[in-house]
Amino acid sequence: MTNIRTNLWKLYFYKFLGEFYLIIPILIPYYESNNLNSTQIFTIQAAYALSILVLEIPSGYLADVIGRKKTIILGAIFMPVGLAVYAFSHTFFYFILAEFIIAVANSMRSGSDSALIYDTLIQLKEESEYKKFEGRSFYYTRIGTALSSIIGGLFALIFLRLPFYINIATSSLMLPFALLLIEPERKKLEAANPLKDILRICRFSFTHPQLRLLILYAAMIMSTGIVGVWAYFLYYESIGISIGFFGLLFAIFQLASALGSWKAHALEKIIGEKKSFFILLFIAPTFALLGIFKTYLLIPLIFLNAFLWGFAFPLLMDYLNRLIKSEARATVLSVANMSGSLSFVILSPLFGKIVDSFSLATAFILIGIYSFVYGIIALTFILRRFQELREAEQADGSN
Repeated sequence: MTNIRTNLWKLYFYKFLGEFYLIIPILIPYYESNNLNSTQIFTIQAAYALSILVLEIPSGYLADVIGRKKTIILGAIFMPVGLAVYAFSHTFFYFILAEFIIAVANSMRSGSDSALIYDTLIQLKEESEYKKFEGRSFYYTRIGTALSSIIGGLFALIFLRLPFYINIATSSLMLPFALLLIEPERKKLEAANPLKDILRICRFSFTHPQLRLLILYAAMIMSTGIVGVWAYFLYYESIGISIGFFGLLFAIFQLASALGSWKAHALEKIIGEKKSFFILLFIAPTFALLGIFKTYLLIPLIFLNAFLWGFAFPLLMDYLNRLIKSEARATVLSVANMSGSLSFVILSPLFGKIVDSFSLATAFILIGIYSFVYGIIALTFILRRFQELREAEQADGSN
């Protein structure tokens, strides 16, 4: 039992390094220095999401069949390769290639790391504490991104490609932690017919009433959040903020997100399940107000959005995990991540096109309206379904 517990801190370090992106705060200026427009910028990010979309479920299934540790190791191998392609490229095509390789790396660990945490806690008989550990895990990833953002922004002032070179080295450190993980005891999927199994699990994910609603709602939160991450840099440019401050602003964004995930467990206990879900609706007006007003005074709204994004992740992951059996956990979580990627593939180029054709303000207002309408409809059905499930469980308990 003592040895299996070490998975938790090893995964914290692994995820910290996996999100230690020195390049994030300078990607928009980096693209622009290579003569890319907004449509191309958001298309590159959509290409990444499309790659995740294609790879997400097969990689999750692979993790359920061969083991989560092995796919996490593969993720650690591919990450520095993708960053190296980025570092030595100058064109739209090669940036897409770099994003594809990074997508392979992230798809290999996406779902696998959360599944390994949950199954580790099952073996320790502490699965009721999952939300706390997942929140802490998300917290460390955001801390990694925050620290790297400050450093990356400063390095970019010396040489715009320098953050890429250093990131190759830092991502290579993920491999030792991956190799030290211990695979928890569990029932593994039999890979007699992989395609049939994947289709069966996908069908289960989208026919299970509660699971389907949670997956679709999580997809909206994920896709709008990632679009926002890139759009905020355009907003900073529009109000005249220097690239030297991009890293600091992105670091504060990540720290706010980290705080949201860290406090998710405690905050939900205080305000309750229903109110926790409805708090996420405040994401919509933050987008709309950024579209209506162009001022430094609204930058705190960006940090509020980050807090809510961080708060959403452990909350939704906990509810998803409660509905999934261990042997298919990574695959179902990959289905959820795939749904978010599909949503982003559609939303990201559309957002970029609206920016180029109309304005950044128009794009922010429209994504705010979309988030609010989608959120209201989804939450109405989610809470109704969970109320029905709770009533059914109570009826079974009384019989």
